[in-house]
Amino acid sequence: MSTRTIAVRYSSRFLVSASAALLVAVAGQAVAGSGAGGSAAGPNEERTIGKVNATSLYLRAGVVDASVPRGGLEMLAGQAGRFVIQLDGPMTPARRAALAEAGVELGDYLPINSYIATFSQADADALAGLGFVRWHSPFDQAWKLAPDLGARRMTTNDRLFFEGLGVSALFVDLFEDADVAEAVQAILALNDETEVVSIGSVGTQPQLHVLAPTAIVEQLATIEGVQFVEDAPELTMRNATTTWIIQSNINGQTPLWDAGLHGEGQILGHIDSKININHCSFKDPEGDPPGPDHRKIVAYNAPLGSDFHGTHTAGTAAGDNGVNGDTRGMAYMAKIAFDTIPSFSENGFYNMLVQHEGQGARVHTNSWGNDGTTNYDGMTRAIDRFSYDYEDNLVAFAVTNQTLLKNPENAKNVLAVGASRDTPSQHQHCTGGRGPTSDGRRKPEVYAPGCSTRSANSSSSCSTTTATGTSMASPAVSGIGLLVRQYFDEGYYPSGAANGVDGFIPSGALIKGSLINASVDMTGVSGYPSNTEGWGRLLADNALYFVGDTRMLWTMDVRNASGMNTGESIEYPIDVTGVGEQFRVTMVFTDPAASSGANFAAINDLDLEVVSPSGSLYKGNVFSGGVSVTGGTKDDRNNVEQVHLDFPELGTWTVRVNGVAVNVGTQGYALIVTGEVAEPDDCVADFNGDGTVDTTDVLAFLNAWNAGDSSADINGDGEVNSQDVLAFLNLWNAGC
Repeated sequence: MSTRTIAVRYSSRFLVSASAALLVAVAGQAVAGSGAGGSAAGPNEERTIGKVNATSLYLRAGVVDASVPRGGLEMLAGQAGRFVIQLDGPMTPARRAALAEAGVELGDYLPINSYIATFSQADADALAGLGFVRWHSPFDQAWKLAPDLGARRMTTNDRLFFEGLGVSALFVDLFEDADVAEAVQAILALNDETEVVSIGSVGTQPQLHVLAPTAIVEQLATIEGVQFVEDAPELTMRNATTTWIIQSNINGQTPLWDAGLHGEGQILGHIDSKININHCSFKDPEGDPPGPDHRKIVAYNAPLGSDFHGTHTAGTAAGDNGVNGDTRGMAYMAKIAFDTIPSFSENGFYNMLVQHEGQGARVHTNSWGNDGTTNYDGMTRAIDRFSYDYEDNLVAFAVTNQTLLKNPENAKNVLAVGASRDTPSQHQHCTGGRGPTSDGRRKPEVYAPGCSTRSANSSSSCSTTTATGTSMASPAVSGIGLLVRQYFDEGYYPSGAANGVDGFIPSGALIKGSLINASVDMTGVSGYPSNTEGWGRLLADNALYFVGDTRMLWTMDVRNASGMNTGESIEYPIDVTGVGEQFRVTMVFTDPAASSGANFAAINDLDLEVVSPSGSLYKGNVFSGGVSVTGGTKDDRNNVEQVHLDFPELGTWTVRVNGVAVNVGTQGYALIVTGEVAEPDDCVADFNGDGTVDTTDVLAFLNAWNAGDSSADINGDGEVNSQDVLAFLNLWNAGC
């Protein structure tokens, strides 16, 4: 399907496409030399990082060798400028306090175990005592330039026009503490033809949009306040049976709808080309304009218009003309906050997501992307930063329709969606680039039908048409994401029926984890899980318990403010009561955005472990033959980890979350456990409630027994006597 290009004014001298970002073709390769920081390996955009070395820096400019320790940290006290320090292990609260006490101001985390730092206020004696800082270096100018500047092959007429002019369109990220005005003046002073088009920020980091002659691009690295320079991306589109396939995979059965989940009270964030609001899937019967009173569109943050792609994807997610047909989307009672595809800027995209969040959206669907790179860049950082800053939200993206995974579906916190075939071949791959990401993370994650998907036709008042692509799968999954959110919001958990007093606002991690936990192997794709099908095709009923189901649900949603530090571990006991259902444990956490210029995106590392009643240990993401196996190596980079077992032991299992490395903040997480499971009864032998069964519990019990306290009536016969002593000691000897 072709994408309509609309020319709009970008600046006083140049035009860009509204459906694609500014494109630059810069002659030559950016320098990634050694300089003060150590040697940098030559980059390869299709390279995948394997096992990481804790004595290296993984930057977009290359891998910096930091294997030789550098002492003399005290010599940096009072020095101006920015440095990088590397610790001998993950950050801890005690280490953070010691650095602050020494006067070290930390900036962004850099992989591995490293930080940008300033020492202008540092104390030399205190620095000398920081033995855990193993290496340091001035921040090298070579690290400021993306190695693929000008190397991408652009395709749109707009971008080719800029190439002909010898002009580069760039993201220029500044250090958080940089003097923005001073940096702007220094950039403008490089050349009379250089233009700073806009000044913005994402969080606390300033970001500039710069048009500059290609010949001077590398000179930007000489400016003190500049942290990283990269090309602006090129953004392009990624273009009735689906409803039952992704709910139950049984023809005509829609258990989520049948239980009362249709999207009531939910709002979808939809960024795409324009929606035809006069199509019956969206039209307001009273003629109200888009806004709070409109029956479907709560916000239309762009001039009204009509486009095939945006109308079709919106219809799949949340369209409804009042009948159960092809004009009814997955969350057909939900509403939509809409905007067109953003400009190329990180802060522009971030602010658009924030705007939709402010208009009530908590699940966001996107069916466009940048097929020119696999890098972790400004667009991916915008997703990860938004997801971390607004942790009630989930952002979904259609993966590329090309062979290999691209951008920004390679963000950490995004839900990356590919397209399966439609019935009767929904077990087969239709389209979607395969992973992993360049730093070795598993993407895509879930699939939904996207071949010949029927939805609203923008060129009519109420007809439908078919389209094929991952563009059609992402809104279907996002619509189900709204129903999952409604499930928790309206208190369906844990009873299986709506009960307002049980309702709570789920995190984006819990919604994402529920969708992943529910997904099943696409048998037409070899290997499971894999970097082709991810965790499989969505089958939503697998992860949501309704009254009468044999498949049960247990979940835990821990927000970042209450999360873990390095070295901490939390355990949850779960009873497996039957083997008729596969036992699944899913852990998802929302990781902070990686630093501008980092090439290994993971910052915090939580690990999932699941221990059987007999002591067998299963590590997250260690699979063979489609199920979990013992042994293997812990996963050090994915923020989604799972354990799947077909025939679990009966009895009490232990689900454990380990805080291996929490380098930024405290890290929350979501756990989703499904199968024939239940929370175990209270451990009576832990009489003092300290979480451990030991001799102190015997003493506590005997004190209560001697006092005749009712808590010592262990056998529940209404009397406190010697039979209770025997009952307690039997439980104590059994460990619970």
